[in-house]
Parts: sequence; C-alpha cells; structure tokens
Amino acid sequence: MTKVENRARRLEGRVALVTGAGGEIGRGIARCLAEEGASLALADISPEGAASCCEEVAAMGAKAVAIPLDVTQAAECEATVDKVCSEFGGLDILVNNAGVIGGPNFKLGLPLSDISEADWDATYSVNVKGVFLLCRAALPVMQEAKWGRIVNISSRAGRHGTEALPNYSASKAAVIIFTQALAREVGRYGITANAICPGLIWSAMWENLAGLYRQKFPHLEGLSSRQVFDDFVNSTPLRREQTPDDIGRAAAFLSSGDACTITGQALLVDSGAVMG
Repeated sequence: MTKVENRARRLEGRVALVTGAGGEIGRGIARCLAEEGASLALADISPEGAASCCEEVAAMGAKAVAIPLDVTQAAECEATVDKVCSEFGGLDILVNNAGVIGGPNFKLGLPLSDISEADWDATYSVNVKGVFLLCRAALPVMQEAKWGRIVNISSRAGRHGTEALPNYSASKAAVIIFTQALAREVGRYGITANAICPGLIWSAMWENLAGLYRQKFPHLEGLSSRQVFDDFVNSTPLRREQTPDDIGRAAAFLSSGDACTITGQALLVDSGAVMG
C-alpha cells in the first residue's frame, strides 16, 4: 500500500487500537485504517511484531505507536487503554484481532477425543477472554465520549464449524454471540459493535490443513498445499481468495461514519463460501 494520500478520509482524527498487529491480518487492518486517516496503537504479544507493523504504517504517513500486549492479562489490557489515551487523547476504535488456533503444542487434525484441556483453554483465553478484557477496558472511554466502534475478528469457522478445528470454531462462534450481546448493551452510548468473519486467506496453516484434506478427499491426492487451497477457493461463488487488506477494508468501513447504523452484525468476507 502506498503512502497516505491527501484526500477526504473517513477516519481522520480517530484513534484506533488494533491487537494482533504483528500478524498478516493485523497488518492489513492497520494499513487500511491508516489509509483512512486514523492514528494507530498497534499491539501484539510479540514486541518485534508490533514494532514492525508500526514502522510500516509510519512509512505511509500515519501516526502510530507499538505496544507489547498479552490480551489474556486484565492488567495489561487496562494499562494499554490508559497508554493509548495518554498518547493520543482518547480511544475511538477497538479492533480485537489477536487470535490463536490452540496452545503452543497444538496439532491440527486431532480428533476431539485427543484435544487437550490445555489447548481448549488456551484458545478460549486469547480468542474470547481477550476480546472481553479489552472491550471492558475500552468501554468507559467510549461511553464518556458517546462514540465508539468495536470490531471483533471472528472467522467463517464461527459460522460454519471446521472439522479439524473444533476448539477454534467454537471460540469464534462465541465471539459472534458476545458481539451481538455487546451491541445491544452499548448502542445507547453511540457505540457500535460488529464482527468480521474472514474466509480463505493463504497462510502457513494450510501446509497442515492440506495434508488432512488430501486424506479425506481423493481428488486432492497429489496436489501441493497451495493447489489444495486453490481448490477450496474455486469452490466459492466468487472463486477469489481473501487478502489481509480485504479484512482491513471491511474493518475500516465498520469503523467509519458510513456504518453508523450497522451494529451486532457478523460480516462474512469469504467470497460467498458461507451464506445465510
């Protein structure tokens, strides 16, 4: 993405906190919010990841600060919101993007009977508890301002459970229902809360998923991991894979005044793979 242009930008003067900013989707969100004029607090459990993303959007001309953050720790979430408000004078937009598919030793493709309690808890701790903790920390600031945008990153797996990822699927479904409950509570303060459900984004995870799908579907035998991924993409109505910037553009829209009457929704960005 090129340097921010001098044009009417939908998020000019707004301050956004993005978690999981060191990952590919987090970077895409950060780029698109920066392009629309937002100042950015970029948080990640990896200080290097947060710093790298910060450098990228700063090169676009955006004002940004990197913040190391473990979203499972309440004190860190509260301190992060305090730092954002101290640095920028407030917090308008919260994008809860940090997420995991399991614990550090989690292996894709395990039957449910072999998934450990530790992996289940690790998934929920980041994907669900982390969303709750940051929303709880940010809401007083937004309520006082009588304006706010909360965007929680779920997954199409939260709408259409993925066989190899029951823990992840369940956690992302929880994010959607949490978002709906939150939207009902905070609407009176001029705050919207929505979720985004990304679809097929190429990542290293597909190296493992492809092996599982080759075993399950005979027509995939002999195909490379990328070819297996492309087969899934081609099964969608639009036959187009998603990119991190696709998710970023959706987040920018939901964070803007253009989406002022949209709340409690789970927006699928998946080329039509899941409908209804």
